[in-house]
Amino acid sequence: DIDECVAESHNCSFNETCFNIQGGFRCLSLECPENYRKSGDTRCERLPCNENKECQSLPLRITYYHLSFPTNIQVPTDIFRMGPSNAVPGDKILLSIISGNQEGFFTIKKVNNHSGIVVMQRQITEPRDLLLTIQMQLSRHGTVNTFIAKLFIFVSAQL
Repeated sequence: DIDECVAESHNCSFNETCFNIQGGFRCLSLECPENYRKSGDTRCERLPCNENKECQSLPLRITYYHLSFPTNIQVPTDIFRMGPSNAVPGDKILLSIISGNQEGFFTIKKVNNHSGIVVMQRQITEPRDLLLTIQMQLSRHGTVNTFIAKLFIFVSAQL
């Protein structure tokens, strides 16, 4: 595998980030949705809501992750862990896959009250790109806040 991103032999534009995968690369750009601002290379934070109830129901943060693995990966296998950055006694989380799992490749496994894992439960036999959206609802001191993880999963041919 040649890392086209390090070798600078990719054709990604100035606004895109090169992400190396087995046997190639992908050009990725991070665009934050309305009511969010970019706060790092892979994160969007919700803007202040004031009294807007509709805004207050939006996730506090959307974070983007990039995973790459070959088609022959063993299943089941844990591919992603999610929980609050700092756990507080009494925290409870509810993790769910809200999009991108139409073919049932993935499932959620609860680890404890403040951590869960995305598990690949079915083998992906053909190279393909997937976008999985994971939602974490964090209940802390009677308040529920929502966080989103968008997993760009690049499955490449086994070598």
